[in-house]
Amino acid sequence: MPAEGSSLQVSARSRSAILSFFLLAFFWAWGLGFLAVQVKASSPNLSSILLMAAGFAPSLSGLAVVAVFSSGAGLKHWLAHCLNWRLPWFWLLGAFLAPPALMFSAQALHAALGGEVPPWPTAGELPMVIANFALVLLVGGPLGEELGWRGYAMSALTTRVRWRAASLILGVVWGLWHVPLFFLAGSAQSHMSMLVFLVNILAGSVVFGWLFEQTGGRVLPAVVLHTSLNTWAGILGIVPTASSGRPYALVTGLLASIALLLLIQADRTRPAFVVDAGSVGQVQPPFSVTCLRSFCAGLRK
Repeated sequence: MPAEGSSLQVSARSRSAILSFFLLAFFWAWGLGFLAVQVKASSPNLSSILLMAAGFAPSLSGLAVVAVFSSGAGLKHWLAHCLNWRLPWFWLLGAFLAPPALMFSAQALHAALGGEVPPWPTAGELPMVIANFALVLLVGGPLGEELGWRGYAMSALTTRVRWRAASLILGVVWGLWHVPLFFLAGSAQSHMSMLVFLVNILAGSVVFGWLFEQTGGRVLPAVVLHTSLNTWAGILGIVPTASSGRPYALVTGLLASIALLLLIQADRTRPAFVVDAGSVGQVQPPFSVTCLRSFCAGLRK
């Protein structure tokens, strides 16, 4: 069984297992991406399928590594822990609302600097917006990546180093994994500054790592955060275009500031989540939630 405090068996978090995961995630994604480019002219549909399959490389690599390096019970235990949805509601709500709050702030700064802010979706476009959330969740990165990056890699790395170092290591790897997209015509990265993107990914990895630490290694909050980030970026016009990249640069600056604060803050006691998939322990809520509860209690007196 896994050691206390870890959802992975010892063999599944060995150096060879961690290295195998990273190599498989890169070779899988980059190899399928290369094939997609080669067949695009003759078979665009096949090219699209290959690119979508490439996006699932981290999660499937995590599953493969845990399956190979663990017993059957070890794989089941790891999956049950990662996919355990029984955690306090405010973590999921915060993961969903934090990205638009950050992006609204960036757009406000953009407007103050004389930039043009895109219009909000109309009521008639609301069904399409909701459908976009589902589409991003399924094929836009969250399901394809988070079981691997956070579910496996963070779980394995934090048995060797603290969450801050693990987040920075993973942020570098995560950023490099995306590099081929900068040379792929039509990708979101094709209009981005590579340096700004890599800073964005590194800062984002710290935020994801903090969320992972606070929620006892659960993957669902990371999936919600990833989905919210990618979807709201399109809705609010944050994704860079050929004519403007400032909103994305402002979001990156704000995100880097948040990441720096998380890196330098003192560690609080880790929430006492138990590893058993059928239960959840006590967790200390964010300071804002504590304040809100105290305020409401005062009104009832």
